[in-house]
Amino acid sequence: MKEMEKQDLKVKICGMRDKENIQQLIELEPDYLGFIFYEKSARYVSEIQMQEIIKLNFGETERVGVFVNESVENILRFADQGFFDVVQLHGNESPEVVKSLKAEGLEVVKVFSVDDDFEAKVLNKYADVDYFLFDTKGKLPGGNGVKFNWDVLEKSKIKKPFFLSGGLGVEDMEIVKNFKSKNLYALDFNSKLELEPGLKDVEKVKELLKPPNPPAGGEFGS
Repeated sequence: MKEMEKQDLKVKICGMRDKENIQQLIELEPDYLGFIFYEKSARYVSEIQMQEIIKLNFGETERVGVFVNESVENILRFADQGFFDVVQLHGNESPEVVKSLKAEGLEVVKVFSVDDDFEAKVLNKYADVDYFLFDTKGKLPGGNGVKFNWDVLEKSKIKKPFFLSGGLGVEDMEIVKNFKSKNLYALDFNSKLELEPGLKDVEKVKELLKPPNPPAGGEFGS
């Protein structure tokens, strides 16, 4: 996968919807592409749209289905249609919901909104998840486009692999190298890579995913 200097960090690009744009990003081989099945989101993707999107050849790129306070039954119905490989819970889902999804063999990411008052003890209730994802606490469940204070996580000593989200852009790749948590697993990008909600700037994604030391004779993606 991507040659990133800190622990070979994975890259997730979330909020995908346009089939042609998705095809362009698949060719750049991000580790994850996220699809938001939350109707109030500006990046909402419908079942009809997703039925066409999954006809694409995603290769090794995994699809992440993003849900906000959705029923277990609906999540499983989407899973049965092959819409995603990993489920991301971005609302106030209970540990029982996580256990139900894990019992069905799903890989689960649980999102937590973070501000300066974040208390890491809440994570203890979600020991069954595969990954945590930490996003900025704001007016919307996600996609607020601003960062939170990463020191909060460093002080919390997170013991499970996690995704870091919240207003990340290409310019943050140098900054994130100084992040001290050994369990940082992946970076989650969304609004800072967009031309408009749901449509990503391919050139920015190329810049994001290029190897740190491009081989002589041409830049990655040229």
